[in-house]
Amino acid sequence: MKKKCFDPISVIIILAGLVILAYPFVSNYLLEKNSSKAVGSYEEALANLTDEEAERILEEARNYNEQLFARNGSELPSNESTGTDNLEETYWNILNITDSGMMGYITIPRLDETMPIYHGSAEEVLQVGVGHLQYTSFPVGGESTHAALSGHRGLTSAKLFTDLDQMKTGDRFYLHILKETFAYEVNQIVTVEPNQLNELSISPGEDYVTLVTCTPYGINSHRLLVRGTRIPYEEKTEEEDVKNAGFFISRQYLYPIIGAAVLFLFFILQKIVSKVKRKG
Repeated sequence: MKKKCFDPISVIIILAGLVILAYPFVSNYLLEKNSSKAVGSYEEALANLTDEEAERILEEARNYNEQLFARNGSELPSNESTGTDNLEETYWNILNITDSGMMGYITIPRLDETMPIYHGSAEEVLQVGVGHLQYTSFPVGGESTHAALSGHRGLTSAKLFTDLDQMKTGDRFYLHILKETFAYEVNQIVTVEPNQLNELSISPGEDYVTLVTCTPYGINSHRLLVRGTRIPYEEKTEEEDVKNAGFFISRQYLYPIIGAAVLFLFFILQKIVSKVKRKG
């Protein structure tokens, strides 16, 4: 009688496990492909803008920021306290050159990530990119501004801000808005309660951008705030940051890799046990 090489049940379990473990890789690949497409479309739209048009749109965003600071000072208002006013009405149209809600994109060399930035922080936005928290400054630089950019963490379908806790003081990230690139260096990393908004307030004279996500990983009871202060942009520095980022394995990928290793060991162990039983 010919001996079975494989136990069908074990093979099914292993194949099912591999399919499940492969899901984050496949889904994130598709999301990154869509993100690259969004960035490409944005760059095409920019190519059709004259420098004068781009500067006019940029000036609209800066005027919005000035009005925001003049109205609220250093305080960050809640959605309920703002009501419907001119800022509310104009927000969605400013920097929206592709009519998709995309206002630019962010590059974070430490995390090997480039992601589109969209208006607002609705769930459909946070599933595919980074959201700009309304009632914070537009991320176009300038004194007395503080933009907050929010991203999901721990999604099985996308990395996004999953590894934001790996950022360190001194790291840099880059915002590509219209035909400008704004560089920010991380100068503060804090964990706060969800309702602690004071860390996102405007500091008079300062130019900040804060990256926001949930923490701890998988629990999401608090908020991780990674704040950067603006520094002069140099293309060479960005290229070096990307080059020197080194090999980085996202937590989203690390766990499936460990799971695949466990499945492989299970398969090997099952084969050894079967072989011992046959000899016995």
